[in-house]
Amino acid sequence: MRVYKGLADPGLKSGRVRGRAVAIGVFDGVHRAHRRIVLRAVAAARRRGLKAAVVTFDPHPKNVLYPDHRRPILQSLRHRLSQLAALGVAETIVVRFDKRFAAMSADAFLETLDRKLGARVVCVGHDFRYGRQGLGDPDRLKRWGASGGREIHVERVYRVGGTAVSSTRIREMIVSGDLAGAARLLGRRVSIYGDVVRGYGRGRRIGYATANLNPHHETLPPPGVYAAWGLLDRRRLRAVVHIGPRPTFGEQDPSIEAHFLTPPDGPLYGRPIELEFVRKLRDIKRFSSSVELAEAITGDVRRARAALAGQG
Repeated sequence: MRVYKGLADPGLKSGRVRGRAVAIGVFDGVHRAHRRIVLRAVAAARRRGLKAAVVTFDPHPKNVLYPDHRRPILQSLRHRLSQLAALGVAETIVVRFDKRFAAMSADAFLETLDRKLGARVVCVGHDFRYGRQGLGDPDRLKRWGASGGREIHVERVYRVGGTAVSSTRIREMIVSGDLAGAARLLGRRVSIYGDVVRGYGRGRRIGYATANLNPHHETLPPPGVYAAWGLLDRRRLRAVVHIGPRPTFGEQDPSIEAHFLTPPDGPLYGRPIELEFVRKLRDIKRFSSSVELAEAITGDVRRARAALAGQG
């Protein structure tokens, strides 16, 4: 998947003649409702011989428009892009959302879709708004589409078991520890994605080397020890993951550490890893010594093997 930096990226001209089927949204979490929008654009592109493209925004528009009520994100941009690529998207245009972009009129935004992207199909969610003060809505988009012979698809509210699927609801579930409920709305396991950074090396000294993860402000499950899958260069590695403070060492700052039950190939520092959470094993506990901690981790490993057995 090719990634463009904004709607003014000169590389976008390469697809102007063929035109594009475009899905537009923040797509934080790329949850089940988001995937319906994106996959509709992908299907339309195949049917009509167009390029399948996504227009997304970074940072989150609501954090720019309402800075006093900033919300955590479900996914970093890199995590979002990796999941969009897996859906068959050929191009993603990452629009830097700032006050200048927010001041663009609704008509100017629609003109940009035509002039810059050659949008012949546009797919959005039911709550999609665009243009200054959010004056552009799906009805206006449909009228614009009809005037130029374009296909416009507006997805309805998508529900799972009576619950409307939304990034906000999924975020609440993850933070509260309802990972099974969040997974139902996501359509996949709860996961975090980040780069491996250097730690203190304590795990290695007690026989359980760990990879320390920087998740770039993604939404985290509650503190605890979890059985998880680590996705590294297309390999799936069984793992025990610690999230939270390290009271045994007198540290209250939260950390994310993964001990892989199968040693990964090569050094990990600087490499991106995705962690998929399967089950919580226990809460964080302060141990009297590193020996007692090592014994607890031995039990964590045993329970993680059992939790991950038969899981893909």
